[in-house]
Amino acid sequence: MIRLVLLLLLAAGPALADRPRDPGGSVALRVLEIAALEARGEEKRVAGDCLSACTMYLGLSTACFEPDAVLGFHGPRLAWGLPMTPATFEAVTRTMAAYYPPRIARRFLDDWRHTPRFARVEASRLIARGEARACD
Repeated sequence: MIRLVLLLLLAAGPALADRPRDPGGSVALRVLEIAALEARGEEKRVAGDCLSACTMYLGLSTACFEPDAVLGFHGPRLAWGLPMTPATFEAVTRTMAAYYPPRIARRFLDDWRHTPRFARVEASRLIARGEARACD
């Protein structure tokens, strides 16, 4: 059984490696990037895995999402696992939520920001509900 799993992982490896991945990063830097993209009117194509702060592109008017993209939501974390004060956690999560459509923002604030794992949502679902724009 272990051999079968390893073979499947090895076979999928190149396909997984080719998939774009934006791991998120700093919420503050993402706010600045989104403001700059918005000011220039520059389109941002979101494909592959869009995790953490990357999900804030939902608030960028010029963002489009590939239908097979997957958005991964979770609450903010400091680098190296350093503790975040409750006030800072609240401020950062509210900042992130401000970039989300209302339904996503509610879900994020009520549930997803408190879960240790990513809450994954397919872009195709967001596109179907009018919460994200599909790329042409």
